[in-house]
Amino acid sequence: MRVLLLDNTFLPVRVINWQKAMILFLTGKAEVVEEYDSVDIRSTTTSFKLPKVLRLFTRFRYQKHVKFSRDNVFIRDNYSCQYCGQAFMRQLLTLDHVIPRSKGGGTNWQNVVTCCQKCNNKKGSKLPEEFHLKLKKSPVAPNWSPAIYLRFKKEDPDEWFNYISHKLREKLLA
Repeated sequence: MRVLLLDNTFLPVRVINWQKAMILFLTGKAEVVEEYDSVDIRSTTTSFKLPKVLRLFTRFRYQKHVKFSRDNVFIRDNYSCQYCGQAFMRQLLTLDHVIPRSKGGGTNWQNVVTCCQKCNNKKGSKLPEEFHLKLKKSPVAPNWSPAIYLRFKKEDPDEWFNYISHKLREKLLA
């Protein structure tokens, strides 16, 4: 079972397993906001409802920058090829250096984009001008936290969506 963890201002921090949730609750670091109705956690002397949403008593310190990683590039580019614009499943995507490494391009937010295998094979080690396809959007470093995007699933409890923005909810349910 999964539990949504909020900071003290009710902003989502991450999704944790039920064991970690119980440790945070029992050590007095968090309070239960919502519970699963049908799941009880029992010890030899006590019984608890399993938390569905937990709130920390302290503010969570979010990272000021988003770590450059394959998954975060896919999220930034919305799992779409930045050359043909088509959306793909994660397994069918690659990363492409807009300016190839062989021509001095770096591996960073401003030079790496999500690309389908077909477009990546066509482009090869060409510069964008030689490839004759324009990028759908310029690659830039994101300013959001990827933690929530990576952890939410369509089958998660409906109550979780009360703690996220409508824009994020639409993306998660698309």
